[in-house]
Amino acid sequence: MDKYRVVVWCESCRGDDEGCFGGSSEVIGAQFATWEEAEKAGAHYCFDLPYRYRVEQAELHQSYF
Repeated sequence: MDKYRVVVWCESCRGDDEGCFGGSSEVIGAQFATWEEAEKAGAHYCFDLPYRYRVEQAELHQSYF
């Protein structure tokens, strides 16, 4: 079963080490069971903030040691 995650970033601070998320991006919350749940979390988190977000499949981005 697929799991999803929400990645957020600030367009204004992209590449600025002193900016939001250290100039990069950040994963919010935990993994979500459905794309719809992840989309809702991203929209809620970014509602009043100048952030952008995208929903990704979480399994595609896990590290294996």
